[in-house]
Amino acid sequence: MRTPSLSSFCFCPVFESKLKKKKSKGKAKSSLPQYLCRRFSLDEIRVATNNFDPRLILGKGGSAVVYKGFFDDGASVFAVKYLELGSSRHTILEDFRNEVQLLCQLRHQHIVSLIGFCDEEDKMIIMYNYMSQGSLYDHLHDTGHHDPLPWKQRLEICIGIARGLHYLHAGAKRAVIHRDIKTSNILLDDQMVSKISDFTLSKIGPFSLSNAPIRIELPPLDEIELETSRTRLFGTFGYVAPELFIDTTLVTEKSDVYSFGVVLLEVLCGRKVIKFDAGDHNHRHIISWVNEHLKNGRIYQMTDPYLEGKIAPSCLQKFLDIALSCVHVGEHKRPALGEVEVTLELALELQNKADSEVEWHGEVMYEEVVFSASAFKFSDYQTDVLWPHGSSRVEDAFSCKSEDMLSDIEELCR
Repeated sequence: MRTPSLSSFCFCPVFESKLKKKKSKGKAKSSLPQYLCRRFSLDEIRVATNNFDPRLILGKGGSAVVYKGFFDDGASVFAVKYLELGSSRHTILEDFRNEVQLLCQLRHQHIVSLIGFCDEEDKMIIMYNYMSQGSLYDHLHDTGHHDPLPWKQRLEICIGIARGLHYLHAGAKRAVIHRDIKTSNILLDDQMVSKISDFTLSKIGPFSLSNAPIRIELPPLDEIELETSRTRLFGTFGYVAPELFIDTTLVTEKSDVYSFGVVLLEVLCGRKVIKFDAGDHNHRHIISWVNEHLKNGRIYQMTDPYLEGKIAPSCLQKFLDIALSCVHVGEHKRPALGEVEVTLELALELQNKADSEVEWHGEVMYEEVVFSASAFKFSDYQTDVLWPHGSSRVEDAFSCKSEDMLSDIEELCR
C-alpha cells in the first residue's frame, strides 16, 4: 500500500499550536495510526533526559543537540533532537516543520522512524527511534571506539541506503530529495541495519508515478541569508554535486545520487571526504584523490587498509563502477537509484560467490589484480571538486574564503 501524500497528514498535531494556531480542517484522514506522530509534553521530555543532562548527549549539529531519552518509565528509549532557535529562529521553525511533515508520511525499513514531537514554551523537539550503533561516520572514522566494519557488512549497509533513497525518489507517493546524504546522516540500529536520517533540508517533488525527472526550484541566492543558511543552500560541503555550484536554485534527484556516490567511495577507502592535512591541495577531496590513484593504477592503495585482501576483484570492479558513475560530473549521466541498488546487490552476490569458490582454512585472502586506468573511464569525472566553478558567492555561502577558515569547514563536513 502506498503511503498517503503530505497533504493527507493535516491531522498531525504539528499543525496545531505555534506552527498553526487553528486546528486543521482537512477532510482526508491518514491510514497511519496516531501513535506514529505522538505529541510529547515538555515535562515528559525533561524527565526522560534528566532535564537535558549533558551526559546523555548523543551528538551535536549546527543547530541541534541530540539526547538519549528514557520514556514510559524507562521502557522506551528514543533519540531526542532539540532544535536551538538562537538568532535564526525562522530557519529553525522551518526545519522543524519540514522534518515532521516529511517523516509523518515516510515509512521504510531504511529510513529513521519518527516517534513524535514537542513544541511547548518555544522549544522545538523531535523524537526518533534510538539507533544504538551510532552513525556510519563513527564506524568509518572513529575507530578508537568501533571495530572496523567488515567488507560485506559495508556492502549491506550501502544496499540499505540505496533502498531507502530509491524509496524516497520513486516509492513514496510524492518524490522526496534528501539533499544532505552523508555518512553522519546514516544511522545504524542494534542489528546494524542502516537508516537515513535528518530531513531538515529535504524537498518534496512531483508525484512518483509521473516518471518525470525530479526538479525542484529553490529561492535565489540573493534571497537567502548566507550567514545563517550556508549549509541549507546545498547540503554538506564535500558531498555537494558540482551542478549546484552553477545553479543554486535548482535541485534534482541526481544531486542525491552524487552525494551517495561520495559515500560509496568513503566506505571503500575509509578516508574522510575532505582531508585538510593533505599535502596537495588538489587531493583534499576524496574524488580527486581516487582519480589520482586510478590514473596510476593504484586501486588497492586507495582502499581501506583493513580491507586488504578481503575484497574479491570482481566485486571491487562492480562496486567502483557504480560509485564512479554516481559521481559523474554530468548529472544526466548518473544512474537512477534503482540501478544503483541492483548493482550493489550484484556486487554482494559476486563477493559471496567468490568466497564460496575459494578453498580456505580461516580467512579468505584475495590477491591484487591489475586494473587498467581505462577500465573505469574516470577522465570525464570532476576533479576540481572543491571550487569547480570558482564561484566566490559559493565560497561566501560556505564561509570559505581563506586557508584560515578550513577548520570551520571541517566542522561543517561532519
